[in-house]
Amino acid sequence: MASEFSPLARLLLGNLADAPASVRQRMLATIPTTMLSLAFYSFTLLVICATTAYIARTAWAWGWLIFSMAMIAWRFLCPVIARRRGQPEPLVEIMVSAGLSMISFGFGSTMSILSGDIALMTISLSGSMGILAGLATRWAALPRPAIASMVLTTAPPALTLMLVGGAYMAAALVILCVMISIATFTKHNQENLLAAITAEELHRRMAQTDHLTGLANRAQVIEQIALNCEDLPARQGEGGRRFAVLYIDLDGFKAVNDTHGHAAGDEILQRVADCLRQVIGPDEMVARIGGDEFVVLLRDADGLTARAVADEIIAAISREHRIADGRALRVGCSVGISLAPLQGREPETLLARADAALYEVKSQGKGRTGLWRTLGEA
Repeated sequence: MASEFSPLARLLLGNLADAPASVRQRMLATIPTTMLSLAFYSFTLLVICATTAYIARTAWAWGWLIFSMAMIAWRFLCPVIARRRGQPEPLVEIMVSAGLSMISFGFGSTMSILSGDIALMTISLSGSMGILAGLATRWAALPRPAIASMVLTTAPPALTLMLVGGAYMAAALVILCVMISIATFTKHNQENLLAAITAEELHRRMAQTDHLTGLANRAQVIEQIALNCEDLPARQGEGGRRFAVLYIDLDGFKAVNDTHGHAAGDEILQRVADCLRQVIGPDEMVARIGGDEFVVLLRDADGLTARAVADEIIAAISREHRIADGRALRVGCSVGISLAPLQGREPETLLARADAALYEVKSQGKGRTGLWRTLGEA
């Protein structure tokens, strides 16, 4: 949520602060942060600064070069230090270093203009245009810091040209027009990119979500079981991740549909979904895989834990549920369990064995919990 951000981070993120986390992550991933792009930018900046220092041979030119080298080192080292500490990409620190670099470039361009050297003026102003183009592409996901950097880079030399007057006034106006045009493009580009990624994420969630209950659907739970299977130990007896699959089928749901109608049945399914969310909690997956059948994925769970959770589920669901029109309807449920890796290493195998365990306990009576047993087990 937006409240989790500091005021500075929220200022930099703009409308991304209110976007869903998945959308925000994908937007930020569009910012090129590869070593190649960073190396090319750093090389270009150092060439401009070094050439200026060689031509001007003044204290401000050498200071500009040294400061730019320090900012480049900061930009390189921040992600390295964060990765070693197991921290996320230090976006704020990166943008601060980039902003300081832009301020220094604006200063260098201003001093180049004041020097009156046509070579220095050409180098600095052409570099400014290159920076504007780079900001428009590299930081399109974050228009606020991108536009701020554009202003910091071009405003000082443009104002200096205006103060010089004469023909330089026209050059200043051209620079400002170019900056405004690129800034406007950057803002519109971010809005279009955000709309496209938001729509794509919505379609992805719809494809993985049961529309009635809001739970995961069959495709999503199979995908998550498959991901957990990848972390299973290579052989039995080895340490490592284990998990349980709970297959849940409602008892008495058909009677609710037949007696009270499908609308009442849909409300019962929604109440059951709420019960499952409360029992399982936000860290485990709950899915509706069709009709009145649900699946729960319990990570790091053994047979005892799975049975205890299954008993909680039965107790939570097996009661009266009051629907919108005031009627109180009762359903129950039974639960079949399979364990990984002991009883399977593939999603379909684990689901089939949990379903078989469910079928066995339902044949013995309703409101029961059963663990899948291999042939020959007692």
